[in-house]
Amino acid sequence: MNNELSKSGTKKTLDERLAKHPHLYEQLQRITDQMEQAIATGVTADQAEELAIKQINELGRAILTDWAKARQERALEEVRREKPDAIRDAKKK
Repeated sequence: MNNELSKSGTKKTLDERLAKHPHLYEQLQRITDQMEQAIATGVTADQAEELAIKQINELGRAILTDWAKARQERALEEVRREKPDAIRDAKKK
């Protein structure tokens, strides 16, 4: 992400950045909804903190999963460019 910001020279808004990741946007919406609902039902501060930590951890896992998938796709594309004759999806004997 730092590379993305430094290349363009301008900082993108959160909405612009999340437009590329609609499932993360939806997850942030769910987190916000759950926190608002929990507060409205009168949870304690400790309960709200526990809920927030759980939700942020789940969001972090989703972000890292997206990152790992993107890295894998880039690595595969690089191998395909460097070794176009490489055998893909071959059955093992």
